[in-house]
Amino acid sequence: MFFKKTDLQIHKKDFLLLPNILTYIRILLVPVFVLTYLNAATNKDHIISAVIIVISGVTDVADGFIARHWDLTSDLGRIIDPIADKAMQFAMLICVCIRYRLVILLVIIYAVKELVSFLATAYLFTRGRHISGAMWCGKLCTVILFLVMLSLVAIPRVPFTIVATMVGFAAAFMLLAFFVYMREYFVLWLDYLNELKSPLKTDLYPIDKKSDSAPDPGRISSDR
Repeated sequence: MFFKKTDLQIHKKDFLLLPNILTYIRILLVPVFVLTYLNAATNKDHIISAVIIVISGVTDVADGFIARHWDLTSDLGRIIDPIADKAMQFAMLICVCIRYRLVILLVIIYAVKELVSFLATAYLFTRGRHISGAMWCGKLCTVILFLVMLSLVAIPRVPFTIVATMVGFAAAFMLLAFFVYMREYFVLWLDYLNELKSPLKTDLYPIDKKSDSAPDPGRISSDR
């Protein structure tokens, strides 16, 4: 469920692993998407913007599959993969929010969720605790947000009621993922507190054993 911070190891060869190269491409696609979408004037431009999102999603699935199937996982990949995910998600939300103002609700939820998660992760990481890998709710939230944003990017004019339904649906799953992750952070925090208490207990054992095994001074004097 977690790993120690001392377990992290990044080697030079990790930078050239195929899964990590695909992650670099996803990061580079973020500014390409922003420029393409913000300058979109025709339906074709919107389709191109949507295709960029699809390419980013495909590379996301591909780098994970390749890393697991050919045992090319690395600590570098575990670090930059979520960065690429968050960068594209945030870029989509901000850009789509310009055309569909109701999406500001998702921007607020997303910003609060990521800020709290970052602070919790940073706090626990300095204490040797970290959630290893994405949880099911996080993956489901990512897929739903991806599909909602893809639809709003590809279609330049969506009716308000449909936008409201899509935004509400995505917001519900974002809140679900947020609460599930907060529960896991709380469990890790309790685990850290329990570990702080355990050394105090183990330090007492040698003293107790020594006192039990040591001869009673009173008995020695009486025997003599």
